[in-house]
Order: sequence, then structure tokens, then C-alpha cells
Amino acid sequence: TEDGETPMSLVNIALASCVTMCLQSYFAKYQGIEELTIQVDSNYEEDHFTLAIHLPEDLILENEQELLAFVDNFCRVKKLFREDIQVDISLAK
Repeated sequence: TEDGETPMSLVNIALASCVTMCLQSYFAKYQGIEELTIQVDSNYEEDHFTLAIHLPEDLILENEQELLAFVDNFCRVKKLFREDIQVDISLAK
């Protein structure tokens, strides 16, 4: 809005930020990478969040499913949502 963010845009920002922090934690813990540029595109429509993770092209990802499971397990913002709120997180291709 002209006056600033809406409540749902702030929730969307919080979710994308939490996912980003989980990704950074994963790479620090499992691949020893302390600094990593990550972009997360997030969208919300009708009880459905869609997030696309953009990792550096030169990054070697050992296990995509393990990475996404880590985010799913540790993202506290995602855990706050009702069961009927859908959250799809994937790597951008």
C-alpha cells in the first residue's frame, strides 16, 4: 500500500526470511559454507505461499531433498501456519 506493508506482506517477508536463514544454516552445518548469497522469491495468494530458492550457479548441492526437508523441519514461521495453509518451497530452475 501507499502507507507501507500490509499484514500479509509482512508474513510473506517473515516466511522468506526464515527460509533464507534455514538455508544459510544448512550450508554452514553440512557444507562448511559460512557466507552464501541466497535469493528467495515468495508469493502469497489465497491461503497458498509459493517460494522459489535461487542459489549461486557454481554451488554444488549434494542433496536437494535433504535441503528442503531441513528447511521444512526448522522454519519456525512455517510451523505457525494452520494446516490448511499451503507452503510450496522449491529450488528455482
